[in-house]
Amino acid sequence: MLLLASAVEPNAAENKALAQMLKIPVTQESFFLEAHAKLRPVDFATEGVFVCGLAHSPKNFGESVVQGKAAAARAGTVISKDYIESEGAVAKIDGNLCAACGDCERVCAYKAINMEETAVINDVLCKGCGTCAANCRCGAIDVAGFSDMQIITEIEYLLRVGSEEKYE
Repeated sequence: MLLLASAVEPNAAENKALAQMLKIPVTQESFFLEAHAKLRPVDFATEGVFVCGLAHSPKNFGESVVQGKAAAARAGTVISKDYIESEGAVAKIDGNLCAACGDCERVCAYKAINMEETAVINDVLCKGCGTCAANCRCGAIDVAGFSDMQIITEIEYLLRVGSEEKYE
Protein backbone atom coordinates (compact mmCIF):
# COMPACT_ATOMS: atom_id res chain seq x y z
CA MET A 1 0.00 0.00 0.00
CA LEU A 2 1.29 3.45 -0.86
CA LEU A 3 -0.02 6.50 0.94
CA LEU A 4 0.80 10.01 -0.13
CA ALA A 5 0.29 13.16 1.88
CA SER A 6 0.87 16.78 1.10
CA ALA A 7 3.94 18.34 2.65
CA VAL A 8 3.63 20.21 5.91
CA GLU A 9 5.49 23.46 5.61
CA PRO A 10 5.40 26.37 8.06
CA ASN A 11 4.68 29.92 7.01
CA ALA A 12 8.28 31.04 7.38
CA ALA A 13 7.68 34.79 7.26
CA GLU A 14 4.87 34.75 9.84
CA ASN A 15 6.72 32.32 12.12
CA LYS A 16 9.87 34.44 12.11
CA ALA A 17 7.87 37.59 12.88
CA LEU A 18 6.03 35.82 15.72
CA ALA A 19 9.31 34.38 17.00
CA GLN A 20 10.83 37.86 17.19
CA MET A 21 7.78 39.26 18.93
CA LEU A 22 7.67 36.45 21.56
CA LYS A 23 11.47 36.11 21.72
CA ILE A 24 11.43 32.40 20.91
CA PRO A 25 13.71 30.37 18.61
CA VAL A 26 12.83 28.73 15.31
CA THR A 27 14.48 25.83 13.50
CA GLN A 28 16.21 26.13 10.16
CA GLU A 29 12.93 25.04 8.54
CA SER A 30 11.05 27.82 10.46
CA PHE A 31 9.20 25.56 12.89
CA PHE A 32 9.27 26.66 16.54
CA LEU A 33 12.05 25.13 18.67
CA GLU A 34 11.38 23.85 22.19
CA ALA A 35 13.69 24.53 25.15
CA HIS A 36 14.81 20.89 25.49
CA ALA A 37 13.52 17.91 23.50
CA LYS A 38 13.48 15.51 26.48
CA LEU A 39 13.22 17.66 29.61
CA ARG A 40 10.96 20.52 28.43
CA PRO A 41 9.32 19.35 25.17
CA VAL A 42 6.50 21.94 25.13
CA ASP A 43 8.34 24.84 26.81
CA PHE A 44 10.37 27.64 25.28
CA ALA A 45 13.31 29.35 26.95
CA THR A 46 10.92 32.31 27.28
CA GLU A 47 8.85 31.57 30.37
CA GLY A 48 5.10 31.16 29.95
CA VAL A 49 5.15 30.43 26.22
CA PHE A 50 4.46 26.88 25.06
CA VAL A 51 4.48 25.02 21.74
CA CYS A 52 2.42 22.14 20.38
CA GLY A 53 1.19 20.48 17.21
CA LEU A 54 2.24 21.52 13.75
CA ALA A 55 3.85 24.70 15.05
CA HIS A 56 6.55 22.43 16.48
CA SER A 57 7.09 20.06 13.55
CA PRO A 58 5.19 17.89 11.08
CA LYS A 59 3.24 15.27 13.04
CA ASN A 60 0.03 13.28 12.87
CA PHE A 61 -3.26 14.13 14.56
CA GLY A 62 -2.71 11.89 17.61
CA GLU A 63 0.72 13.34 18.35
CA SER A 64 -0.66 16.87 17.98
CA VAL A 65 -3.47 16.14 20.47
CA VAL A 66 -1.08 14.66 23.03
CA GLN A 67 1.31 17.57 22.69
CA GLY A 68 -1.60 20.03 22.91
CA LYS A 69 -2.73 18.43 26.18
CA ALA A 70 0.84 18.64 27.51
CA ALA A 71 1.06 22.34 26.61
CA ALA A 72 -2.32 22.99 28.25
CA ALA A 73 -1.17 21.18 31.40
CA ARG A 74 2.03 23.25 31.53
CA ALA A 75 0.06 26.46 31.05
CA GLY A 76 -2.29 25.32 33.81
CA THR A 77 0.60 25.04 36.26
CA VAL A 78 1.48 28.66 35.56
CA ILE A 79 -1.99 30.21 35.71
CA SER A 80 -3.06 28.19 38.77
CA LYS A 81 -0.63 30.11 40.99
CA ASP A 82 -1.59 33.30 42.80
CA TYR A 83 1.75 34.86 41.91
CA ILE A 84 4.91 33.87 40.09
CA GLU A 85 8.37 34.22 41.55
CA SER A 86 11.09 35.26 39.17
CA GLU A 87 14.76 34.44 39.42
CA GLY A 88 16.59 36.30 42.17
CA ALA A 89 19.73 36.72 40.10
CA VAL A 90 19.06 39.50 37.62
CA ALA A 91 21.45 42.02 36.16
CA LYS A 92 21.57 45.60 37.42
CA ILE A 93 23.06 48.57 35.59
CA ASP A 94 24.89 51.47 37.19
CA GLY A 95 23.70 54.35 35.01
CA ASN A 96 26.66 56.50 36.10
CA LEU A 97 29.11 54.01 34.57
CA CYS A 98 27.10 53.03 31.47
CA ALA A 99 28.47 54.45 28.22
CA ALA A 100 25.35 53.38 26.25
CA CYS A 101 27.49 51.47 23.73
CA GLY A 102 24.76 48.85 23.18
CA ASP A 103 27.02 45.80 23.45
CA CYS A 104 24.90 44.38 26.28
CA GLU A 105 21.72 44.74 24.20
CA ARG A 106 23.32 42.91 21.27
CA VAL A 107 24.51 39.90 23.32
CA CYS A 108 21.40 39.42 25.49
CA ALA A 109 19.77 36.17 24.34
CA TYR A 110 16.57 37.02 26.22
CA LYS A 111 16.18 40.54 24.77
CA ALA A 112 15.94 41.88 28.33
CA ILE A 113 18.00 45.02 27.65
CA ASN A 114 16.86 48.15 25.82
CA MET A 115 18.93 51.21 25.10
CA GLU A 116 17.59 54.55 26.21
CA GLU A 117 19.95 57.23 27.56
CA THR A 118 21.68 54.29 29.22
CA ALA A 119 20.96 50.58 29.08
CA VAL A 120 17.78 49.52 30.89
CA ILE A 121 17.14 45.93 32.02
CA ASN A 122 13.68 44.39 32.10
CA ASP A 123 13.84 42.33 35.33
CA VAL A 124 11.03 40.03 34.18
CA LEU A 125 12.86 38.96 31.02
CA CYS A 126 16.35 38.80 32.58
CA LYS A 127 17.50 35.28 33.45
CA GLY A 128 20.69 36.35 35.24
CA CYS A 129 22.98 34.54 32.81
CA GLY A 130 25.66 37.26 33.08
CA THR A 131 26.45 37.51 29.37
CA CYS A 132 25.79 41.25 29.44
CA ALA A 133 28.03 41.75 32.47
CA ALA A 134 30.84 39.78 30.85
CA ASN A 135 30.64 41.94 27.72
CA CYS A 136 30.31 45.32 29.47
CA ARG A 137 33.59 47.18 28.93
CA CYS A 138 32.60 49.90 31.40
CA GLY A 139 31.91 47.51 34.28
CA ALA A 140 28.45 49.05 34.63
CA ILE A 141 26.57 45.73 34.86
CA ASP A 142 26.52 43.35 37.82
CA VAL A 143 24.40 40.26 38.32
CA ALA A 144 22.84 40.12 41.80
CA GLY A 145 25.08 37.99 44.00
CA PHE A 146 27.91 38.03 41.47
CA SER A 147 29.23 41.58 41.44
CA ASP A 148 32.87 42.11 40.50
CA MET A 149 33.77 42.89 44.12
CA GLN A 150 32.00 39.77 45.41
CA ILE A 151 33.84 37.53 42.95
CA ILE A 152 37.23 39.16 43.69
CA THR A 153 36.66 38.84 47.44
CA GLU A 154 35.74 35.16 47.04
CA ILE A 155 38.86 34.45 44.95
CA GLU A 156 41.10 36.27 47.44
CA TYR A 157 39.55 34.29 50.30
CA LEU A 158 40.05 30.97 48.51
CA LEU A 159 43.66 31.86 47.69
CA ARG A 160 44.31 32.82 51.32
CA VAL A 161 42.68 29.64 52.70
CA GLY A 162 44.47 27.51 50.12
CA SER A 163 47.88 28.95 51.01
CA GLU A 164 47.23 28.50 54.77
CA GLU A 165 46.32 24.83 54.29
CA LYS A 166 49.47 24.31 52.23
CA TYR A 167 51.75 25.31 55.13
CA GLU A 168 49.97 23.43 57.95
